[in-house]
Order: sequence, then structure tokens, then C-alpha cells
Amino acid sequence: MKYIFIIIFIFTGCSIKTDNIYLKLPSLFSDGVILQRDTTISIWGFSKPNSNINISTSWGVTLKEKSDSFGNWKVLINSGKAGGPHEIEINSVNEEIKIRDILFGEVWLAAGQSNMEMDFDYCCNTTDSSAYEINSANYPNIRMFNVKKNLSYDEINDLDGSWISAEGDQITDFSAVGYFFAKNLHHNLNIPVGIIHASWGGSRTEAWTSHEVLSKIEEYQDSFDKLKFESVQNEKLRKFLTRYTSKPMPSTSWDLFLGEFIRNKKPSINYLDYFIDDWRSSDSLGKEIIKGEKDVQNWLVVKSRDEIETYINSKDFIGAILFKNQFMIENVEENIFLEINPGKDIKWGLLEYDVFINGFKIFSTLIDIDLKDYKFNKEIRTVEIAKDFLKNGKNKIFVRNIGQPSLGTFHLKSINNNKTIKLQNWELNILGEEFFQIDNYVYPYTSLYSYEDKNIDFSKRPKKTYLTHNTSGSIYNGMLNPLIPFTIKGMIWYQGESQIGTGDPKFREYSKLMPLMVEDWRKKWGSNFPFYFAQIAPYFNYQGMLPYFQKVQSNLTKVIPNSEIIVLNDIGENYDIHPSNKHDVGFRFSQVALKNNYGFDITASGPIYSHIKVKKDKINIFFTSDKLELKIDPNSNSSFEIAGKDKNYYNASVKLFDNYIEAFSDSVLNPSYIRYAWSDTASATLFNEDGWPASLFSNE
Repeated sequence: MKYIFIIIFIFTGCSIKTDNIYLKLPSLFSDGVILQRDTTISIWGFSKPNSNINISTSWGVTLKEKSDSFGNWKVLINSGKAGGPHEIEINSVNEEIKIRDILFGEVWLAAGQSNMEMDFDYCCNTTDSSAYEINSANYPNIRMFNVKKNLSYDEINDLDGSWISAEGDQITDFSAVGYFFAKNLHHNLNIPVGIIHASWGGSRTEAWTSHEVLSKIEEYQDSFDKLKFESVQNEKLRKFLTRYTSKPMPSTSWDLFLGEFIRNKKPSINYLDYFIDDWRSSDSLGKEIIKGEKDVQNWLVVKSRDEIETYINSKDFIGAILFKNQFMIENVEENIFLEINPGKDIKWGLLEYDVFINGFKIFSTLIDIDLKDYKFNKEIRTVEIAKDFLKNGKNKIFVRNIGQPSLGTFHLKSINNNKTIKLQNWELNILGEEFFQIDNYVYPYTSLYSYEDKNIDFSKRPKKTYLTHNTSGSIYNGMLNPLIPFTIKGMIWYQGESQIGTGDPKFREYSKLMPLMVEDWRKKWGSNFPFYFAQIAPYFNYQGMLPYFQKVQSNLTKVIPNSEIIVLNDIGENYDIHPSNKHDVGFRFSQVALKNNYGFDITASGPIYSHIKVKKDKINIFFTSDKLELKIDPNSNSSFEIAGKDKNYYNASVKLFDNYIEAFSDSVLNPSYIRYAWSDTASATLFNEDGWPASLFSNE
């Protein structure tokens, strides 16, 4: 089946002489591509089965190959020295493809979750402003290939994406970390630098891992039967829904995260048409909701926000929630106010309310989110409801809450005496709307009003199932496998925030998975490429688990060969999981690469803990490097803590010597243990003379 998909896929990135039917190349091999210099690279594609493939390059390589019985072919070509531009011409059976503007340089893969994904629209780093970078960007030899997000049950062989150069406002489509990494490499090497960027915000490690690897880990054994079942159910559900809409229903991979659609700077016109026309602008929507209420069973009475979230999470729900309530007015004489308090505990996500009273849509709002800084506007909103919309006795209120499993807080108040009108317990039903995406179309699983056929028997629909960015193997199948075996120099990785809330304080699954995942990637690429990864930065809401996770991350360098960790505990923003300073992240990645892979004699790490010596009431802490620096705010602690054999830790005073630090506390007369930066929000205070921070450590 996957070969059929490959044959019909439309490639737009290459210059072609004819309208090719058979001869295709992966979108990686398109105009503007940067290929790894001075090595043997793989080029592959698809053609008519058992056909002759002729390949010639502008740097003097000529090859002949023959496709197999499925039309697949692959050749190995020697690349040249850094520079260009070059061309490749490929022809077969009167079909031809030309790839133009090829450069030879250094190619790195940048992958992970949101902190790697964030571009210049969502981050404003503290070292160089976004505006400055955009205005000054003139680097035609820095190019990035953005892998379009895609999930798949099975390994696929191609993906959507294109090469763009770092010129002007085009860098707004770059990963900010990837851009600063490439910029510093380019500055020091003076050669082209290519970044293949593949990220998915909120993704877990297992989604990036092949099923082959996951099968070796006991905790993931049961995932395969589940995936097989879901694959069958998806096809059944697709066929069921096809009967109730005239919109096309192609059967490609699924993406259920509604927030991604809204945050997309260039949303599909089909998506906009569908929703704006069908419900956002509908004056009769409220009446349709009330009318459909009688047809929906199993309303759940909820008394608290926690109860709402617990219920929804138990249903693996993604989408929108329909709430209903009622209030009594003895005699309608005046307008009333609806007060909406988003609350202090809102998690990240799209949060929109549509409010209907007695069938009238009286309020619709997006709770303001500053996407640039990823911060919510949590102001209380007050909306006046005209008395014309009210009636004596029982009044019905419906709230449609999109993209956030929370009701927020609603109050109804009299306009004159500010008396609160009491609401009943809220009821919710997840049969309001649930969304999924197929190709460029967004569809509801179920709805009270969205389908053309209003007589849908939802009780007969197949079991809801879906792929998410956390389904085991889903991102690997859809986004990484198609990159193999495109030749890369190495990989930079920024991921792990989503692993911290696993409830496993020792992070056993993660510590097992990471070495096997990297080993598998290297095996499939046929290269022991360097693997550099970011240590997660401080953030207040990790429930005290961050230092344990950071320690596990640090230990990975001992079990993953040719790897190194990038410490970020000096750039964290305690109340933002997305630190805005992406410059230093990319810069540190590049300094490590320059030192390890390009022979530069530079500093590329902070002080590394070695051992301690206990001397009476003090602990001397030694490091593998000297020329230490302490940067301690007199109004805060040193980030060092000391403890006796009871392991009760107290803030420590510290003194700096040539190559060690002395720590002590009046509360600990016989110290045994020391730890540094051991909290969710601990800021770095220990650096080397070049400004690189030390990672957390403990001698427990």
C-alpha cells in the first residue's frame, strides 16, 4: 500500500522537463537543497518499475541505475567541496527531473518539541531582537528544510516540505534555535549550512521512536495491539463519516490537535470556509443547540473544574465541550451581566467560549493569548446581556468551550445591585464536537448541527480512535523515516518537557528509551553522527521533578556515545516553559559542534562536577575545570544546599577558590551531602570564565 501512495504523490520542488507520471524524487531533493560536502551521499527516488535511471551532475558524476519491481531506486554519489551552485539531472523513460541551485556544505538535523519548533513569531530572544535579526538576515547560503507535520501508523517514504534561505523575513519560518545554530556555524566555517527541521510541540520521546525499538521495551509491549486495532477502527470511522458530508475524505494520516490549526499562520482555506460558514457566523446556532439537546443523552453533572478535567482525560478527549446550565429569574426587569473569569490555573492551549442564552448567541470570545510570549491574558471579562434575551422563570445557558478541557468560572449578576444570580451544577457532553484533520480538511467526529444530514444516528458510529503527536511511533513514521538515509553531519535535539509529568520519579522509561532510540537512528542512517541535546530549562510547574529529570538527562551522555548535553539553567524563565532566549541555545549547540566536529579550540561546556572532600563542618567541591566564577544575587541564595546524614538540606554559604568551592551552613555541623541547582526554578550561579553554566549535581 505504501508504494501506491508514493507513486501518486505530487512533488513540486523540482524543475521538470515533462509532466512526469513515474519519475519522482522525495521533496528533500528539490531546488535549493544543501547536500553534505566531501562525502558519499544517497539519492533515491521512484520511477516506472524495472526502468533505466540515468543520472548526471554538474560536478562530473555520471551514473546508471535500474529501478526495482516496485519502481524504487537509490544511488550513491560522491559530493564535492563546499560551495556551488550545482545541478543534478535525472531521466528515465522520456521523463526528466532537474534539481538546481544545489550547494555543498554542512547538513544538520534539528528536532524536538516546542522549544525547538518556536520560530521568530513566537520568540523574541534576549540577546538579539527578532526585528534586528529579520532586518539583517542576508545569508543565502544558510537554508532550512521544514518538515511538515505528519503522523502515520506505518512508515512512509516521503514527506512535504521545501528549502528556504535565511534572507529577510524568510527567517520567520526558521526554527529560531536552528537559525542561530546555523548562523554561528556559517560565521566560523564560511561555508553553506543546511538545517533539516522536524519538530512537534508537546511531543513525547516514544512518538519519535520506531516500533522496532519500542518492541524491546516492556512498558511499550501492549502499544502494538492497540495501534493495530486503531488502524482498523480509523478506516471504519472514515467510511461512516463519509456518508454524512459531501466534503472529500481522503485516507491519509490524522492530526487531532485543534490548537495547531488555529496557530498556523497560513491556515487552510478549506478549514476556514468549513467552520466560518457552518457555525461561527450562524445566527441560528443557539436554537439548533437547544433543539438538538433532546437528542443527546448521557449529560454528566459536574461540580468542579477538576472533575471536568478528570472526566475528559479519562475519555482521551480532544476537541470542544458543550456545557449546559440554567438559572431562574422571577421577573425580568433589567439587563444582567455575565462575568467570565478564566482562572489562574489555565494550561496552555486555545481557549474560546461561545455563550448562548435561550437560543441566542450573546457572546463569543477568544481568551487573549499572546502567542509571541505564550502567555494568557487572564483578565475577568464582563458582558452585558439585554433583558430582551431573557424570560421569566427558567433560562437556559449553553457554553461551547473549544480547545481547553475546562469550564472556567461563570457568574451572572444583576445590573443594579450586583447580586449574583445562582447557576445550577453544570452539565457537560463531549458529543458536542470532536475534530480531526484529513489532508487540508477539518471534520467533526460528531456534532449536533454541523453535518448536512441532520438525521445522523451517532449511536452507531464506530469507536473513536486517533493518532496524536504522542502515539508511539507516530512522528517517527510520518516525519523521520522519510528523511532516511539523507546524509547529515549530526543532530541537535531539544525535547523532554513532555516527559516530566509521567509520574515516574526515576524516569525509567525515558532512560531506557533514549539510548535505544539514538542507536536505532544511527543504525538506520548508517552513521554514528554526533547527537547533541538540550537539558530542560527551569520552570515552576514541574512539581519538583525537574532536577531528577535533568540528572537523568546528564547521565545519558555516559550511555549514548558521541553525545553531549547543552546546559540551559541560566536562561530559564520560571513562569514560561518556553524561554525566549533562543540565541544562546542555538549558539551553545554550535559551539559544541565547532569544538567537537570542526576542531576549534574553544570552550563548549561549563564546570563539570568531579568530587567532594569533607573537612569538619565544610564541604569542598571540585570540578574538572578551573577558573570558576560565582554570580550570586545578594538577595537570593547561592543555589547550593548542604545536608548531614539525615539528608535534610539547608541553603549553603559558599566561598570560591582557585579550582574548588567551599560550602557550609550553620544549620549543618557535620555535612555529608551537597547539591546544586536542585529545584524546578533554581537559577545558575556557577559558571566558568567564558560564561558557560554548570549543570545541577548531587553527591547522593
